[in-house]
Amino acid sequence: ALLALAGCDKAAKAPEGQVVATIDGKDVTVHEMNAEIAALGAQAQNAPKKLVEAVALGRVIERKMLAEEARKKELDKTPQFLLAKTRTEEGLLVQALQGSIQQGVAQSAREAAQKFIADNPVMFGDRKLLSLDQIQFLRPANIDQLPLKDAKTMAEVERVLIDANIEYRRAPQQVDTLMVEPALSKEILRLSSAPGAEPFMFANQPPGAPAPVVYVNTVTSAQTQPFTGEKAISYAQQLLQRQEVNKRRQAELKKIQDAYKPKIVYAKGYGTVEDARKELEKAPAAGAQPAAGAKPAAAPAEAK
Repeated sequence: ALLALAGCDKAAKAPEGQVVATIDGKDVTVHEMNAEIAALGAQAQNAPKKLVEAVALGRVIERKMLAEEARKKELDKTPQFLLAKTRTEEGLLVQALQGSIQQGVAQSAREAAQKFIADNPVMFGDRKLLSLDQIQFLRPANIDQLPLKDAKTMAEVERVLIDANIEYRRAPQQVDTLMVEPALSKEILRLSSAPGAEPFMFANQPPGAPAPVVYVNTVTSAQTQPFTGEKAISYAQQLLQRQEVNKRRQAELKKIQDAYKPKIVYAKGYGTVEDARKELEKAPAAGAQPAAGAKPAAAPAEAK
């Protein structure tokens, strides 16, 4: 009876210090709870602190309970789990490496920010809010054979895509020249202000897209909204800092790639992106068809 009583007293003892809860004797720390609060983001900003802490702690406890049950079923030993675990760990390590590079980049000087503002008026003093009528579609392999350059209106662009049995999406879009590469903003403004302006086209490949996405646009309205003063200087400083961080990341990536290149051995039939592109270039000469999603020669309108 004494042993049972002692066990009950031990179980009833509340956690102390940095331990905010226990699950079957295992600790949940205040650091885990705070990390969960950070993950809540904007949802936690205006709510009462105690409520936010309770929600975050509940999420941590629930995740740990479910994870423990998964371990009991030995789901942590399956090939799918081990592959996902490795991928997640590698992703976190890459983020840590990028963070270490970012910490070494100081905030850009005020004078550099002011010069950047003066050199890029389309982002600041002449900033524009553009309304676009936009058509989006995945670039097909035969885009250079489509008569898009002959389409003078958005309706004619739609007709070309319908005749070619290409799925597309047409919807209004908003573009803020503060957020766009200045060269692209200048080109959009030039094309849209020309006499008898026709739809203009550009393409890029968003993350996760199986092929480049083509955007066909007309500007329906443009509103000038200058971005100046201390906020503009602060924004320019942050932008220059991000550019410097990206520059250093690319330099570090190139250095690492060069160091590891001699250590990489590919199996037969596999290789680098450059190797794959060379194979695709050889394919038409041998009478083969380009692979789905392969980048064809750009149509004149797209190149422009």
